[in-house]
Amino acid sequence: MSDDDQFESFKVSLSAFMEQTTALVDWVLSDEATKGHLSPLVPWVSEVMSASMDRVFVEQVAMAYWSRMGMTSTSAPARLKIMELDGLTAALRQSLAPSATGAPVAEGASQCTRGQVHLLWVCSLTVGSLLDAIGDMFPLVRGILRSTQDAIDVARS
Repeated sequence: MSDDDQFESFKVSLSAFMEQTTALVDWVLSDEATKGHLSPLVPWVSEVMSASMDRVFVEQVAMAYWSRMGMTSTSAPARLKIMELDGLTAALRQSLAPSATGAPVAEGASQCTRGQVHLLWVCSLTVGSLLDAIGDMFPLVRGILRSTQDAIDVARS
């Protein structure tokens, strides 16, 4: 696989991860029984999560991460990060599948499963690892990623 192919694969994986993370955050925040107190923050969370899925932003995150990590097609960290993002994306997609979320929810009970809450923790850690890898050289990218992590943490609270 060439460097360009590897980079494109990373962007696709990152984009899919951000999309599925946004879907889980939306699902969790739609739980009126346990997250109703967060309703004033929902517009901000939605805006931040939408910004994190923007194609240009994903491209910037990918470029910042790629350039800071010095990744090439022969780089083990590149392949591992792609596998990490793809694995998390699959887990997120599975946790949001109708069979996982379709059971009737008792009045006053949470619609969110323990697995979904755990996945929010993992998503927050993954965004944090991107932040750590990027460092201070890309302030705009870092700011949006930090806000994304904060939005995920709001959904976890």
